[in-house]
Parts: sequence; C-alpha cells; structure tokens
Amino acid sequence: MSSLHTEGKYIKDANGNIVSLRGCAVIEPSYNIDKLRHNHTVEQRAARLKELGVNFVRLQVNKPDWDANTDTNGDGIGNRDFILQMAEALSNAGIMFITGPMAASSEPWAKEDWANWIIDNMVTPFQHMPNFVGVFILNEPHTEQWGGTDLGQGVMSGYWEAAKYVCQRIYDVNPNLLKIVHATSWAYWGFSDVLKIDPIAVPNTVYTWHYYYCYAAQFDPYMGFMTGVLDPDYEYLKQKGMPFYQSYYLKNYAQAKAQFEQYLHNRWLWATDLNLSVINDEFGFNGDEESYFYWRACPVCLARNNGVTQREITFWHVADTLDAPGGNPVGDGPYPNVTYCPICGEPLPRPREHTEPGWPQCMRDFIEIMNKYNCSWSDFAWWVKTYSGYGLAEDDTTTLSKIGQVWAPYLTPLAPPKPSIIPLLAIVGLFLLAKKAKIL
Repeated sequence: MSSLHTEGKYIKDANGNIVSLRGCAVIEPSYNIDKLRHNHTVEQRAARLKELGVNFVRLQVNKPDWDANTDTNGDGIGNRDFILQMAEALSNAGIMFITGPMAASSEPWAKEDWANWIIDNMVTPFQHMPNFVGVFILNEPHTEQWGGTDLGQGVMSGYWEAAKYVCQRIYDVNPNLLKIVHATSWAYWGFSDVLKIDPIAVPNTVYTWHYYYCYAAQFDPYMGFMTGVLDPDYEYLKQKGMPFYQSYYLKNYAQAKAQFEQYLHNRWLWATDLNLSVINDEFGFNGDEESYFYWRACPVCLARNNGVTQREITFWHVADTLDAPGGNPVGDGPYPNVTYCPICGEPLPRPREHTEPGWPQCMRDFIEIMNKYNCSWSDFAWWVKTYSGYGLAEDDTTTLSKIGQVWAPYLTPLAPPKPSIIPLLAIVGLFLLAKKAKIL
C-alpha cells in the first residue's frame, strides 16, 4: 500500500487516487488488554474484517497498559506485544490502520512530552508496516482545560498550539502519515471556527469528529439542555435545532434525511467546504435500545426541591434506581418502562418512546451523508452487541449484529448491477416468433 496524503478535502494515495477510509475500531486492546475474545487469533480477526470489505481500522491504545505492557494471563504476551501483533495482522491482510491514545496521563499534556510519547510509541514501532497510515494524536481531548484563549467550541489556544507542535514533530519523523486531530472539545458538538482562520498548516492533517445518534434523545447531560425535559414527540429537540428526530419518528424519511444533513453540515461537514480533510473516526448507533445510562428526572423532587440539588434531581439514571423504593429488576435489559426515584421512590416517567427514532434508516442516512461529503469513517466498534450497546458483532465476534448488518454494505462501493439474461431471452424469443411467422 502506497502512503496516503491529503489534497484539499480528499485523502489520496501516491498515484493520486481518492481513497475513502471505511471500517471500524478494534477496541480489544482497551477492553481485553492482551487477547481477543474466545481466543481468536489476530490473523482470524484480520481475515474476517477483510472478508467484510473493511479497508481501515482504528486501533485503540490504552496508554497505561501499553506503557506497562500489561500481561493479564501470564503468557508473556502483554498489551504492547498484542497490539503490535494485531497491527501486523491487519497490515498483512491489506487493511490500513491508525493508532493513538484513548487518553492522556493528564490534561493538559506538555507538548514536548506529548510529541515524544506519540513518536516513540505510536509511530516508530509501526513504521515498518506497509499499511500503517496515520495516528490520532489524542482521543476526545478536554481542550477546555489547556488554557489560553477560547477559539470556539471549547478549543483553547493552549491545546491548539500544542496540537500544531505534535503534528509538526510527527511530520518531521514521517511525512507520509495522516495526523488525526480533534478540532472540538470532548463535550462540544461542532467544529471550532478556528478551522476558518487558523487550520493546522502541517501537511496531511485530518480533522475528526465523533457522533452518537442516541445522545440527544438519551444522554441528556451531553447536550446541556435536556435535563428534566419530557419530550415524547421530540418537539423539544425540534425547537433546539434537531428537527430530524421528530421527522424520523413520524417516518417522514425524505424530510428527516435533509434535516439530518443540514444539522451535520452546520456542525462538522462545513469544514469540507473550506477544502479541509475530515474523518469521523468514531460513531455509534445502538439499534433503538434503551441504554443503561438513560437519564430521567424526577418531577416530584423538582416540584418539592426539599434541599435536593438540581444536579441530584435531574441526573438520576436507570442503573441508580434499582435499589429505590418499589425497586426494579436487575438485568441486562430491556429496562422497564417505569423506574423509581432513588430520593423519594416516586415513579420516573419515560422521556421518549425511542432512543433512536427512525432506526435503521437513520443510520443508513448518516453513512450516506458522510460519503456525500467525502468524509471517511470508522464505526465504534468491532465488539459484542450487548443490549443498548454499539457492537457490530454478536457474542462470537464473527457474526454481524443488527448494527453490523446496516454497516457492512457501505464498506465498499456497490458493484454495478449484473445484466439480466431475461430481457435478452425475450428479445431472442420475439425474433424467433417473427421469423417463424414469415416462414409460415
């Protein structure tokens, strides 16, 4: 595989061909540390992904386990060894991959220490592998903690200058690698306007964004305005600039897709209009299943406010209610329609009927919109589809889950339809009939 580079909004190979990166994250280095589920070999995993059409993998690294080369079963193969084996298997299978740390030791991370760690650990060990194509320099950074001037969407100038430094250091070591950079803070939904005035000038920089469709309808605190709101018909989300949820709920799919595209463009995909290269290296859909972390406010406590703080009132979630008066069964889901307030024991109403209205059309539309804007992507993740989870696979980590079944057809461009032989036979038949008629 020839090295990749950016030309404006496009990622291209050495021959100038546009390359669309499409695949998933491999997260077992973060979850299982030094092995795959069911003792599958790395070669088996790489072969399965290749069979599905995956051409790109985000190989996630848990920094403490990598640094310690954590060995959980005493077989002499630690986390670092395992990740290198997985990377070799992916590369040998012809699958491009990037590496990167899921978190820093602390934030802010001194830019020299950040750059040195990335080069020594995420670049140098992989450089001999032909399909090693880049590094995500830090996953979902808490950019608001880095100090300096707010450049928009929580991106502080301290973070942005450090990211520039890290990208330049990587480029100096290996100019052929993509540098994947967050241009937004972890809890903000939308790119910073810094991309309009001061994009990173280092060649082959790609800007990343993450997206989970269920968050607005399910994880209220992430959105900053949903606390305590009952929104069964998605009218509140519509008023807050997300009308597509209601349109999907009402099955107005054409309208919903147009609204969804406008929303995604307004927040992230506008960067492609500036001829900047963009990737979504983490997104998830859960198949319209209520999550363990479904937040529900208690209207009784809201009304009484008997010395209970606003945060305590509004940030209870399903898991916290299991020991409340009245109780709820403990299990893996689905969760009951009625849960109970841990403070007063009163029932907590269900905010909405669906956490992902329009499923599975909403996921198809999301991927198609990214493809339209030449935005490469990586689903989160090749993992088991637990109830309300995002996994692409069933428990055997081989069979596609219902999420994977939506994802897989988009991995490679659709082949042109094969010509049908039936019309040809019909023409031949008519010709023979006409000929016979003349003979008679």
